[in-house]
Formats: sequence, structure tokens, C-alpha cells
Amino acid sequence: MTKVAKSKIYRSHTSHRIVTLPCPFPQSDPKWHETHLYRTLQGVYFLSGHGGSRSRWAKSTQSGTTEGKGVEALTKDEALAYVKYAGLPRDKFARAGFDPAVS
Repeated sequence: MTKVAKSKIYRSHTSHRIVTLPCPFPQSDPKWHETHLYRTLQGVYFLSGHGGSRSRWAKSTQSGTTEGKGVEALTKDEALAYVKYAGLPRDKFARAGFDPAVS
């Protein structure tokens, strides 16, 4: 997927997928989402995903919200928080651009 966000282009197909974020909701739930954390070749972190009408990817319409997809740029600290939340093993931190000693 290629998306433009804040005048920057994010390409999931040329970026390193670090981790898929856990989703506690079944696909039939409007809060369901599939969200991946990526790192570009330049070291920029971003989320890319899609989800239901009550997920982080929901889109506003005149009659409420609907399912949607999108990209969200992250700082390195925000990306690290998602890595920890998703339970990425410490031995994979270095490949993701993080110091493995970070707790």
C-alpha cells in the first residue's frame, strides 16, 4: 500500500514490517482492526492498517462512520511503545531500529 500523509509518502511494500499489533476484537466487531508497524529504509516509523467503523481507521461520513484504512506517522518513541505493547521479542529490537537494552 502506498499512502501520502502530511506530505510524505509511505510505502508498506518497500518498508520493513516490524510487528502486527494485537487486536482483541473478532473481525465481525466494528472495533476490529488489522494494524502493522513499519520502518522505512530512511528509518521513519509508521502504522498502516484497516478496520471497522469503530476502529482507529474508521472514516467519518454524513451518517456516522464507516470502515476505513490509512497510514499514521510515528515518532521513534511512539513506535517503541507499540513494539512493547505488541510483545516484540528483544532479539528483534535491533533489526527494528531500537536498542535491545531498552526496557
